[in-house]
Amino acid sequence: MRQVLTITACVLALAAPAAHAQQGTASIRGAVTDEQGAVLPGVTVVATEQNTGNFREAVSNADGSYFFSGIRPGRYQVAAELSGFKKFTIDNISVAVGQTQAVDVTLAVGGITEQVTVTGESPLLDLSSKEVGGNITSRDLVDLPSVNRNFIGFVGLLPGIVANISNESFGSDSVSVNGQDSRYNNYLLDGANNNDDVIGQRAGTQARTPIESIQEFQVLTGQFDAEYGRTTGAVINAVTKQGTNQFRGSAFGFFQDAGLTKRDYFAEKGGLAKPDTKQQQFGGTLGGPIIKSRAHFFLSLERVLIDDGVTINVPARPEFNGTTTEKTRVWNTVTRFDNQINANHTWGVRWLRESSPQFNQIIGTAARAATLEAAREEADVDQTVVGTLSSVLGNNRVNTLRVAFTREDVAFANPGFNGNGQNQAALQPTLDYLTYTAQQNNVAQARINNAYQIEDTFAWYVPGKKGDHDIKAGLQYQYASQRFSNQGNLNGTFTFPGNAPFNAADPSTYPERLTIRVPSGNDFYQGGHNLSGFLQDKWRVNPRLTLSLGARYDVDILPLRESDNDLFSSPTAYPVDKNNIGPRLGFSYGLTSDERTLLRGGYGLFYNSTRLGQVSGYITGGAFSDSFTANFPANAADPGPSNGRLPTDPLLVNGPVINAALISQLFPPGSRVKNTGTVSLDNPDRRTPYVHQASVGVERQLGASLAVTADYIHSSTRGQLMTKDLNPGLRDTTARTSTLRRIDPRFTAAVNTQVNAGDTEYDALQLSVEKRMSHNFSSRVSYTLSYGRGNTSGSGDAATSGFQLLDDLRLDLNQGPLDTDRRHNLVVSGTLQVPRTGGLTFSWVARALSGLPFTIVDSTTDPDRNGQFAEPLPSGSYSGTGDESVTVDFESKRNGARGPGFAQLDLRAGYRLRLGGDRTLDIFGEAFNATNRANFALPTGDLRSTNFLRLVSLDAGGLPTTGQIGVRLGF
Repeated sequence: MRQVLTITACVLALAAPAAHAQQGTASIRGAVTDEQGAVLPGVTVVATEQNTGNFREAVSNADGSYFFSGIRPGRYQVAAELSGFKKFTIDNISVAVGQTQAVDVTLAVGGITEQVTVTGESPLLDLSSKEVGGNITSRDLVDLPSVNRNFIGFVGLLPGIVANISNESFGSDSVSVNGQDSRYNNYLLDGANNNDDVIGQRAGTQARTPIESIQEFQVLTGQFDAEYGRTTGAVINAVTKQGTNQFRGSAFGFFQDAGLTKRDYFAEKGGLAKPDTKQQQFGGTLGGPIIKSRAHFFLSLERVLIDDGVTINVPARPEFNGTTTEKTRVWNTVTRFDNQINANHTWGVRWLRESSPQFNQIIGTAARAATLEAAREEADVDQTVVGTLSSVLGNNRVNTLRVAFTREDVAFANPGFNGNGQNQAALQPTLDYLTYTAQQNNVAQARINNAYQIEDTFAWYVPGKKGDHDIKAGLQYQYASQRFSNQGNLNGTFTFPGNAPFNAADPSTYPERLTIRVPSGNDFYQGGHNLSGFLQDKWRVNPRLTLSLGARYDVDILPLRESDNDLFSSPTAYPVDKNNIGPRLGFSYGLTSDERTLLRGGYGLFYNSTRLGQVSGYITGGAFSDSFTANFPANAADPGPSNGRLPTDPLLVNGPVINAALISQLFPPGSRVKNTGTVSLDNPDRRTPYVHQASVGVERQLGASLAVTADYIHSSTRGQLMTKDLNPGLRDTTARTSTLRRIDPRFTAAVNTQVNAGDTEYDALQLSVEKRMSHNFSSRVSYTLSYGRGNTSGSGDAATSGFQLLDDLRLDLNQGPLDTDRRHNLVVSGTLQVPRTGGLTFSWVARALSGLPFTIVDSTTDPDRNGQFAEPLPSGSYSGTGDESVTVDFESKRNGARGPGFAQLDLRAGYRLRLGGDRTLDIFGEAFNATNRANFALPTGDLRSTNFLRLVSLDAGGLPTTGQIGVRLGF
């Protein structure tokens, strides 16, 4: 506790005004002058959000400047008045989340009862920002085609971002940004945490936000200010809708079924039945006044019913081939209330809840498919709640207090576990053949993770100090926890050297290894603290130059008991990295006097957060444990079956049958025994990975509705965590089944720890052209040319180096492209309203991406005898055999080959009927993957596999041509 208080004091010293980021808000700034350009102090300026009537007041300063900080994104009216001058009003100023909008006011001499009204046209450039990224509006979310209507997929419309659409779990779409793993993004909803603080963001947000409830979101891919942190990837900053002074809302329905869907590539080729697919999404939103211009509500309700088509393709055992559906049943609700108490105080609360159970999940890998009997189920309820109080503390000061709570209650298991009283040990063992998994899924785990967050924001506008200063400072505290229970693999998993079914009379069909959890399942509680502080100054030196100067401090405190770990002097001496100070420096400069060309650049040091799941293995995986995975044999496959002989290991001699009596004798249930499986020990020198990022770019507005952008990004990741084996060994021979003789007799198998050894580099040219809606047409073109590489794959929390030889990681041999490296990424989207048709509209999203890298190896032999099979084969051209085989050119290094690219065209055609007032009725049809291109998943590069360089499955987002009919009433 004393350590927590010490860190808290340090952060308070850094952020004396006691504040944190104003995520989810925006700003308006400007100057008040007369017609001759003389500054006018003492002018009352009022910014009114036109839909809600909520307003803020300010008085222009001695230099004529005024500033509204921490306002909600929306469409504003700015009005100004001063005795002796005509009242000035400008309407329809669009203010986007995370941006500062410039609105200058010119007062003309006259009576105050006279009025000058101007219709505003918001510029596309934010001349005060060095940040790299973009904004997606609610119009984009409603008008563009989306196969699953998850707003995360829209993030991929921007450069530097690869969207990963997945059917593994509902709402599990994720994004990889600037070469970083998808776990490393920071999702904010209304300024509050919407992340999975256990496993990270590999499945996107914690709670899926329905797109009908989103007003807009901002994506920051680089050079974000010090108010944002805990990520080396992107900040995705979404804002939900709020009620207005009129009752407004929507009702919608989207429908797919088998009649609108083609069979996928493998179902068509194999003559398999078309699965009885369907997707129905329907619901509505409603917002309105409780007290006009004072209090408003917003409600959203969405029901989603999905029967998603799945094709099982096992070339070695075609009798397992078939089609089925994965079933998802979702309720998604959003409730929001906002109240302006008076001109100085506004508060609100928002609650999002998603319940998304799934059944019959068939989850395989590139190397091993899953059969129907190896399906699993998921039960998942996610929630996030946030309350916000915003207070104006004088003319130029605003404070925002935010309190938030996030929860996930999730369970993954197989139907047998859920149907037998949750006893995984009573189920049949899982059978892992060379290219498929059969008989049982060995997953059986449940987790409840909570995150409690409190933060305070202080923003202070200081004019006339050698320029104007927009100062923000902040402090945030978060406590995250998980209650985790796991019976996974208590049923045991047998691994076979081939694909043939077990035959007691054929030794080659016997299993060569057994892995099984012993002595019992595990159950533990874990908690951790995060403290963050920042100080940021946007210094507007003159109307054309803004300097951004800031620093951020983050510290994660995850208490662990380092039991039976000789690396620590005390069981309570867990590592805490206290040195995470990240400077953020940058500039934005208007190259032309018309404020239409912006030069921007900067440097920043960004730290990742340490998630609970990164270190939870140390809780149960120590030298002694009551729950771990044991291997039989311990350090190699039994050589018998692959050589046509019976296995000799006592737990394999009877074939794929668990000898429960022998296992109970070796590991008595309920006991704490020596860990004979892989031991996980914490490292006292473990530190938080970080990224140096530098960028320079130019943005040009062409006319009122078109902007072009070019940015060069360079990122250097340092200290990325990698897994090191503290108990390495050498095989007796180079044979795959040869025994690995480890160096430390105290341990049976590997002893893994995390070391800060990974370094990566990323370079990218990011280009975009954005045309907002005008002349019945809007469009966005994004292109990224990039290259990510390093001495680590950059994948997961602690990637391995397959080249470790005894104590040497040999990271020079591990150099190669990142697992996320896609050299080319082009996305084109847009909407066309056809003139003189009364409402005919077309919209589209087209994506084209280079293939991902992979390695060509041969796991039949281990040339360096280190127990791994990472040694790449010699450079050259390699080909698979059989149907769907491919030929690749390979450079002899990690990730030296490229898999198939990805391309997809999604189309929408519809008709918009205007029913009077603000009411519209849209009726449309959509075609996803309109060209029916087969987007294949990576093939396996293991020469030993019968699937070597064969395309045997589709990419997670590689659906066949799928039609959808939709209807939406807006009012």
